Amino acid sequence: MFPVLIGFLGFPAEAKGIKEVAILPLVINAPEKMDYLREGIEEMLSSRLTWEGKVIVLNRSQVQKVAEKIPGLADESRAQRIGKQLAAEYVLWGSITVIGSGFSLDLNLLDLSLNQPPKKFFGQAKGMDEVILRINDISDTISEKVFGRARTTPSPPVAMAGLPSKGPEPAPAAESPGDKTRQSLKGFIINPLSPQITMSAGGFDMAGIWRSTILPLALVDMAFGDIDGDGKIETVLVSKNRIYIYRYDKEKFELIKEIPGSRWDNYLAVDVGDINRTGRPQIVVSNYKSNSLKSKVLTWDQGEYKTLAEDIPYHLRIHQVPGRGSVLLGQETFGDQLFDKKIHLLSWNGKKYVPVERLNLPEGVTVYNFAYLDLKDGSPKILHLNNSNRLNIYSAEGKAEYLSNEYFGGTINYITKRDEMDEYILTGRTSDTSLVYIPSRIVVVPGQTPNKMEIILNRNKSSFLDVISRFRSYSSGEIYSISYEGGTLKENWRTQPISDYVSNYGVADFKNNGQRQLIVGVVQSSGIPIAQVFTSGRSVLNCYDLGVTSPTKK
Repeated sequence: MFPVLIGFLGFPAEAKGIKEVAILPLVINAPEKMDYLREGIEEMLSSRLTWEGKVIVLNRSQVQKVAEKIPGLADESRAQRIGKQLAAEYVLWGSITVIGSGFSLDLNLLDLSLNQPPKKFFGQAKGMDEVILRINDISDTISEKVFGRARTTPSPPVAMAGLPSKGPEPAPAAESPGDKTRQSLKGFIINPLSPQITMSAGGFDMAGIWRSTILPLALVDMAFGDIDGDGKIETVLVSKNRIYIYRYDKEKFELIKEIPGSRWDNYLAVDVGDINRTGRPQIVVSNYKSNSLKSKVLTWDQGEYKTLAEDIPYHLRIHQVPGRGSVLLGQETFGDQLFDKKIHLLSWNGKKYVPVERLNLPEGVTVYNFAYLDLKDGSPKILHLNNSNRLNIYSAEGKAEYLSNEYFGGTINYITKRDEMDEYILTGRTSDTSLVYIPSRIVVVPGQTPNKMEIILNRNKSSFLDVISRFRSYSSGEIYSISYEGGTLKENWRTQPISDYVSNYGVADFKNNGQRQLIVGVVQSSGIPIAQVFTSGRSVLNCYDLGVTSPTKK
């Protein structure tokens, strides 16, 4: 049997009279249509939570009819509205996530009689054949901790968030000894499939991947840096009009600061870097608002995050330029064009950012769709994701050297003029020239081989053919590590398929343990119209260990 850890937070056990429970349709995040799994799990939860004379679960069709009349995300606000209309005392909702052969279930239980946050339950199975066991465990935990019913299955180890488990150690899975050791993949160290789930305050390990709890935002971009100078790396996330600053430390992933923008802000990208040469990095946010660029730079000053400059009339991106290090690049609009052809290096003069030098770059390049590849042999290359999401590689002089057959970097993050955006949201129609998609970032990091650089890119899988540039939708994705050698691309490694839309990613010491990790932002957009994902979506972060570890002590 594959052990499971069920986590819960603060449960009063009461069972006074007959309790009515409404189970909302679960959201399923999977690379293919699996309604049969969702319906089966809902039915199992219903039968196992029912307790004659104590707890009844409302008819599924009855709940479905009410839920259809109250559209929106399956969140606490909607659960309250549905529960009140059904006159239920408890509402249960959540999501099913399928990653490779793994399965996880995230549930929320709201007691409408209490002014308290919903209680959370989580479970994980290594394969679909263990789903029933996991449902039994979760159902028994809910029945025991909420309704005071004796368990029908042995109690699994339970850990309060952020505290070590006091229960017995779970039994090992039936795997060969070699499966439990860390495995090397092209010089990187990656955890194998985890034999258990380790709960923490900010997420849990799942099949060798640390995964955050669901974040109430639709992720656009992310960046990393020690912003406040305390020696710990912060994680900066942006949605369409908010900035979120998190930190992973001591097994906890916690929100440090949330900075709301205005209703019409439209954040396109975020970076973190010491562009002002102050010894402490700044936060750079590209913002296209009301048909004009109104970007901003924030800094940590005297214990607060303050806006250093705003309404900056440039698309902004921090780039690593060979021979110059980390610099801020800017690109204006030009007439009716969303991007001018010119890209400048910007400098802070104490009052504002001013252009000091124009870069020589190939046609079609924007600050968002290119990166330098410094091969350490005196021959830097220019990497460029074109409008068809194919990777172009140029020499430093702009001579084309390579064009990939594969597609990389696809996103649903777009920029368009305000009137065109209104038409797109309402009708899904806009002109080909007025809407431009912003690709995921091109990440270039040192490889494990000396003088070898690796290129990290995403490949999102379209839910339909990605040949109509105006309309994009993605059902799953993968992250690739590739190298440019001998005039062609060579694959180093890739992640397993990731259910749902991969929004963006980065490589940093996210866990503050002196090692590198790959952090992938995934937007759970299932069932949400494309134009509404960035206002209605939810996100999770997946974290893969990439850093070199110390040899195992014998």
